[in-house]
Amino acid sequence: MEHIDTLGAIPAATLIVGRDGPDGLEVLVIERARGMGFAGGAIAFPGGKVDSTDAPAGAAFRGFEGLSAADAAARVTAARETFEEAGVLLSHGRMVEPAERAQLRPLSNSHALAFAQLLERIGHVLDAAVLKPFARWVPPEGLAKRFDTRFFLAAMPEGEAHAADGTEAVHARWAPPAALLAEAEAGAISLLFPTRCNLARVARFETIADLLADPTPAPFIQPRIEGAWLTIPEGIGYPLTAERWESIRRT
Repeated sequence: MEHIDTLGAIPAATLIVGRDGPDGLEVLVIERARGMGFAGGAIAFPGGKVDSTDAPAGAAFRGFEGLSAADAAARVTAARETFEEAGVLLSHGRMVEPAERAQLRPLSNSHALAFAQLLERIGHVLDAAVLKPFARWVPPEGLAKRFDTRFFLAAMPEGEAHAADGTEAVHARWAPPAALLAEAEAGAISLLFPTRCNLARVARFETIADLLADPTPAPFIQPRIEGAWLTIPEGIGYPLTAERWESIRRT
């Protein structure tokens, strides 16, 4: 594998949550608030920066032994951000009522309550195995904002429902990946290049079980600027590997 520069890139994590809908596989996406410093107004998967408190320590975590510290923390981040932005808990335990969720989400978002403390408070356990590594993306050198982002997959837990937080995520919805790509092609929504590529990759699968069973190794990707194009390597599971540079969001 060619050298990938991560110097100065901020560790982050994103979660692709899937379910079987009436017309096949659907993914959960959010619309980021337009005032956000990064990707404002874009359609994205829930996610954000890794926090110093995202290390999986304590009885609320299972199956994290043997993972690298970066991988383990990123899985916690993905689960935490999905709860904060989309209202979905990937941990298992008792049913958490809407009123209690409404109290916990801003505490987690403000880091007043670490995710480990939140899980202990509600008596939940997060199993590392529910988050399957899907990809890792690092932007090209020279961009103002660079996030070293690990993408994970998870099935929507039974009994869970989504709800945008109204602050960072102004809207949340389920949609088939191909439908989201068509909306972006028509100019109805905005997608960052990694989101577009990952949607195209996910769109190849009919069900969430098929997607989770895909044996393709999670690739480590740093797109390259080649003339008028931003490209990623061929042969790593992505049907979309290039996009014209001037059409790509630079925020």
